Amino acid sequence: MAAEQSDPFFKSAIMLLVDGNDAERVRTVLETDIEQMAARHDSGAALYDKASAMAPAFGMVGTLCGLINMCKGLNMSDGSSSLGDDMGTAMITTMYGCMLAHMVFGPIGTHLRTRGEEEILCKQIVVEGITGIQAGENPKFLRERLLTFVSQKQRAAGGGGGEE
Repeated sequence: MAAEQSDPFFKSAIMLLVDGNDAERVRTVLETDIEQMAARHDSGAALYDKASAMAPAFGMVGTLCGLINMCKGLNMSDGSSSLGDDMGTAMITTMYGCMLAHMVFGPIGTHLRTRGEEEILCKQIVVEGITGIQAGENPKFLRERLLTFVSQKQRAAGGGGGEE
């Protein structure tokens, strides 16, 4: 049955169980796997958090460059002025920096963290289920214990899965 599973974590958990490993060893291996996955996910989300923090600063650098150009064009003796264009360029870079930070990088980082937390929860449920099966717990009790990991709304819907 383990070979039929598409989730490698669940497949690994089943294999650890059927290979006759003791409960503590199974739990340790699976929890280490979860911790390593969480660290990888955290580093990916941290990249977007850093980009979100840095984008406004890059916008300000663009603003400074635009202001420098604006100051260079203050010589109005020839009658032409690019003051408005240079001021527009200076201001739009700040807007782009803020938009990237708050509308792109920040939401992506938040989404990655949320998805990582969901995956951790799913894997923790697998760990508890596998160790409960290994301990010979009553299936109905085990189901109720695993349902405590999900919200009341998901419990009312049958825990996200079909009824047996």
